Amino acid sequence: MRFLKFLIIVSILLFPGIKGCYHPNHSSVIKLDCTKISAVNKIPETPGIIIISSSCSDYQFEKSATKSALDIFVENYSNEFEMSELSVWGFLRDLKIEVSAIPRTVHAAYDLNGKFLNGKIPVSGLALRKDWIWVEIKTSQIWSSSLVHELVHIIIWRQNNVHGDPDHEGKEFSGWTKKHTQLIEKINKILLDAEI
Repeated sequence: MRFLKFLIIVSILLFPGIKGCYHPNHSSVIKLDCTKISAVNKIPETPGIIIISSSCSDYQFEKSATKSALDIFVENYSNEFEMSELSVWGFLRDLKIEVSAIPRTVHAAYDLNGKFLNGKIPVSGLALRKDWIWVEIKTSQIWSSSLVHELVHIIIWRQNNVHGDPDHEGKEFSGWTKKHTQLIEKINKILLDAEI
């Protein structure tokens, strides 16, 4: 590794006109073994948000990466929906974020356009209650998960106190708009660029 860094520095000094970037492989996910590491982790500097793993031997989002993702989410949601960051944090207060690399299926769900799907439906995230989400870890980075999507469900659920708008942009439930969908895409792009 030292030799690689040395080569990069030497190449920059010898060939200053060449532009390039060195990006070490960064992971926002850690392997969890609850016999060695706590399976429940409080996300620092948040209003009681915790992250847990679905099983003792599983994967979990790294705490500082999760905090960064939440900060980015709160800032962008606040700006897009013209509410204070403090209000957005309030909607996320005491949230339990359960994560796992093990996929789940449900018996029924709605797609993004509000179409009802019946049968054995694979899901990458679920808003289980207004204080609990489950998110599948798909890669070593948070942007590829449904974390941001599920956070939107929680805010809608806590705003209307009845549901998290399970049919998304469909007409049966209210709350979710095209603006929410576009914001999720924007935030996930920011997370991707930040390698979170």
